[in-house]
Amino acid sequence: MKKIIYILGIIGLLAHSLPAQEVVVEAKLDTTDILIGDQIKLNISFTMPLDSRVIWPFYKDTLTNGIEIISMSEVDTMINEGENLVDMFQTITITSFDSGYYHIPPLKFQYQPIDDTGFMQVSSMPMYLKVYTMEVDTSQAIKTIKPPLEAPFSIREIMPWLLMALAAIIITFLIVYIVRKIKRKEPIFMIRPKPILPPHVVAMNGLESLKDKKLWQGGKTKEFYTELTDIVRIYIEGRFNVPAVEMTTEEIMKGMKNTETPKETSEKLGRTLVLADLVKFAKESPLPLDNDNSLSNCIDFVNTTKPAIIEAESIEKEEPRTQYPEPSTQIPEE
Repeated sequence: MKKIIYILGIIGLLAHSLPAQEVVVEAKLDTTDILIGDQIKLNISFTMPLDSRVIWPFYKDTLTNGIEIISMSEVDTMINEGENLVDMFQTITITSFDSGYYHIPPLKFQYQPIDDTGFMQVSSMPMYLKVYTMEVDTSQAIKTIKPPLEAPFSIREIMPWLLMALAAIIITFLIVYIVRKIKRKEPIFMIRPKPILPPHVVAMNGLESLKDKKLWQGGKTKEFYTELTDIVRIYIEGRFNVPAVEMTTEEIMKGMKNTETPKETSEKLGRTLVLADLVKFAKESPLPLDNDNSLSNCIDFVNTTKPAIIEAESIEKEEPRTQYPEPSTQIPEE
């Protein structure tokens, strides 16, 4: 009877220890000898049944007294479904700044088998690390420390200072400029006005544009004469100070008598304005030749009455230039 109980006890112990045989922990250093301040890796591996749980050891700043932790990797997991196991790995980077021999105690892991309610513990083997310093040859004479070498300044080093100085100068100038403008009650930024074109230039540009539109050729005779007379009225007002924009044709012709406009040119203008009134208010339908003559009369009026350009004589003597008469743009009336 005692033999049977003894055999059953051994079988129970073996059955309870089978899961523990599947748990393997291993911790290895890259090397066991390092120079003070060097960094080495501590590689940890842990194998357990697939459905078990483990409490991984945690270290904050030091692995043990005198051995500091630089970094810790995440715990990687690799499942071995064929053997129903899971492998876990972690790498810890360590160093030491004091020479001597260091004992690294075993790393302790707690795990819980799937068919057990309690935790079991398993540990790695202890490790030893030797930290040595640089050997000093005492037979050699002690030399003084060399001073730092002076490197010449480069453009890259000087450029930031130059840019800051330039920015400071610009900011100072702007502040002084703005303060002066405010004290003088002047606008800070002056907008240069656009140059005002002479009335004859504005009128000729308008007549050329009207000619290109070809309004009366497209059946827009009234629009053609309306724009034509507007151009001429604005020119008369700007050239002769006669408020032609607000005047009737008769009033305009009376006002033109006080100008030096040639009689023939004035009469052509009068016929054009009268024809324009008939088209706009009496629905007159002029012939194509009348339309061309009206435009030509206005062009001739502007060219004839525009102010003469007097060139200032140079102080220095220049060779006389041969003056040629300007070609007339007057279109003869058919």
